[in-house]
Parts: sequence; C-alpha cells; structure tokens
Amino acid sequence: MKKLALILVLLLLAAPYAFADPLQYLGLDPVGSYDLGGNTVTIISWTGARMEQYFDSFIPVMGRIEEAEELFNCKIEFMQTSNVPRLNQIRVMAGDSAYDLWHVQNKIGYFELVSAGAALAMSDILPAEYYENLPPTLKVTEDALRFGGKYYGIGTMDHNPTYGFQNDLIFVAYNKTLLDAEGIEDVHKLYLYDEWTWDKVTEIGRKVTRDIDGDGEIDQYGIADVRPWDLAIANDAALTKVNAGGRVVYAGDEPAYIEAINQYLAWWQDDQIAYPTRNNQDNFMKFVNGEAALFFYVPVFRLPDLMEQMTDEWGFVSFPMGPNAKEYRYPSQALSTTLVPVNAAQPEALVALRAFLWQEEDISRNTVLANVAPNRESAQVFMEAHEYWNGSASRLFEIPTWDATSVINYEILEGEIGPTAGMAKVRPVIQANLDELLSQ
Repeated sequence: MKKLALILVLLLLAAPYAFADPLQYLGLDPVGSYDLGGNTVTIISWTGARMEQYFDSFIPVMGRIEEAEELFNCKIEFMQTSNVPRLNQIRVMAGDSAYDLWHVQNKIGYFELVSAGAALAMSDILPAEYYENLPPTLKVTEDALRFGGKYYGIGTMDHNPTYGFQNDLIFVAYNKTLLDAEGIEDVHKLYLYDEWTWDKVTEIGRKVTRDIDGDGEIDQYGIADVRPWDLAIANDAALTKVNAGGRVVYAGDEPAYIEAINQYLAWWQDDQIAYPTRNNQDNFMKFVNGEAALFFYVPVFRLPDLMEQMTDEWGFVSFPMGPNAKEYRYPSQALSTTLVPVNAAQPEALVALRAFLWQEEDISRNTVLANVAPNRESAQVFMEAHEYWNGSASRLFEIPTWDATSVINYEILEGEIGPTAGMAKVRPVIQANLDELLSQ
C-alpha cells in the first residue's frame, strides 16, 4: 500500500521547502540583477482581476507588486480575457507582447499557443536546474506539458495559490455524520486498506439513497456531482495517450474509458444513487446540507468552501479505484502554467519576475492544510495525493476537443447513443483536432 504514516506527514509539514533567495535556487540570477527598462509587463489570464485582488488583499504579498516594480524597473498590469489564445496571438502579431506573461492551461490556450510557435521554448534558455528545482507538483505539471521534447512553461500564476500543491487536483468528500447514522463503515479506513472501490461506492449508495420524510420522493442520495471523465482517470484511462511512435492519439473509445462511462450511467440510471442534476451549485448544496453521502467534485480550490460551510463532520479521500486500476489515481481538472511570448525582449527577466511575484514560502504547508483539511485523516490524504499524482488530467487539450467530448457524454447520458458508439463517433473529430493542434 502506498500510504504515508501520519508521523511522516507531520514531518513533511514541518520541513520547509524555502530558500533565502526565490530566484537563486531556481538557477536564476539574484533579485536585483534584472532591469526591464521601465517597460510595462502585462500579465494576461482569464483570472486577471482576481490575481490583482490577491496582491491587494493577501497580507503576505501586499506591496509585492510595488516592490517588484522597483527591483525590476518596470510597471505591472493585469489583463483579463475569456479568450486567452486569440488575444495573445494578436499581441504577438502586433508586436505588443514583448513584456507579456501568459497564464494558460492545457485546456485554455497552452497547446494552441505552443504549437503555433507563439511561445518561447524556455528549456532552450533556462538552466536545467530551473526545472529540477521547481516544487514537486509544478515539476510534474511541466513534465506533462512538454511539447516536442522541450519545456515551455515556467510554473503557474494563480489568484488562489497553494504553493507546492496542485490547485486543480480533485478529491471525493464524504459526510461522516450521515454515514455513521446509516451504520456504514468509515470511508477513510476503506481508503487506507485499498478497499475504496467503485463496488464500495455502489454498496454505500444503495444503503443511503432513500426517502427520509415519507413523501414518496427520494431526498437523500449516495452521490452528488460524479463526472465520467474523472472516473476514467480513476480507472487508469484517459481521453488521449501517446502511442509508441510518439503521436498523441484519442483513447476515449478504449475499454477502460468506456468502463468508466458505464459505471457513471449505472449510478445515474440503474442504481439511481446519484442526485439527478448537472448543476454544479445544486450538487454542492446537496452535499453541504447533509443530503448526499459522497461528493465527487472537490478540487483543491473548492475545499475552503466546504471548510466554511459544512456543519456535519466530513472528510475527503481519493477517487475510488476502478477495476482497471491497480492503485489510486488522482484526477486533476487541468494543468496550469505560464508562457513567455516568442518575441519576449528579456525572457530571463520575465521568468525571474514570475518567480519573485509567486513565492512558495508565502504560504506554509501548515497554512494550506489548515485551509483545506478538516482533520488529520484528510491532511494525510492530501499529502499522499500530491506525493503520487502522476500529472494526469481529466480535461485535456483545447476547447474543440473538450466540447466534442462533453456533448457526446450528455447525449450518452440522455440515452441518445450508447457509450461505445458515442465515443467512437467523436474519434475522427478529436483526432483531427489533436493532429492539427499538435502539428503531428
């Protein structure tokens, strides 16, 4: 069993991953060595306004923008856009991007910009120790995002940073108060002994799902907000894979992925243990109000909301193992990083500026855990997930690929087409998109 003892968890929490100079340990020149010539650095993201608010309101970094402007001799502006790749490509073509930093995801602009030649290959410029010295989950992310054997990303920027951790990693929350009242065994113990499986979820859901008040309507459910693409990761499957020739190919119609969709359908339709809505907030409140035992969509960034709103005793564990998996797999909603434009005037200085603005030591591991984990058991799970996460993400590549998959999943859910036929139907569309996007 890949399990960390609690004493080891506590030792990890006590061990800081901090350095005297946030640049030097990354293989960059020390703070004060760069001069951006009084130019304006534009940080572009779909969360630009919230990033700006972070620096204005989070005490450890308040004044950091003004300090950076003085140290790097620049002005810093945040720009928010709903279409990151298009705006950034326009800025490159217009010559306006020489002092840009682009916040992207594998589903929001990354591959589109990299494959179009709009981003600079940073492994051609940065020393090898830059990537070697990134915090572990950031390094896993950058490894997963390599394109043509090269690194393009330089670490993430965020309005809600969890330094050293993956902000989009997804967990399953459980209502311990509800489960105890129903006489159901402890979910965390199931997780510890590698017995946390799809079959156990089915068993729990059947016991829990029922009419509580006798009005003839089901008002307590086993599951809220389960999603097939996350189940696929838990079954050691993925929407895409890299074949023996190095080509990225569609894999959503392979048996392990279809198995995940079928399990999803079984919980929704056959067993009817999943709360029947696709509304995110309705699912969230169903769990918060104590009317669902398991909540299958809890990214790290959503954990503080549960910490604030839950009154019942609760915790979280990994996704349950699918029959194709030999160990727990940890879905991530997306992979985030920062790109430097191909026409950057001073790329090393821009890298150094990002590293200076977002420093891991701004938030301790203990602080992160205090914000996300309701108990020691959940803290243990949180640490183990980040120890064993392999860079897998459930929402892969750009919007056309994701849209095609989402539409077909909803058609499958509505019974308009079967899982095997549906996922095979979108193969040519998605493969063509991948080939064009990745120039393969």
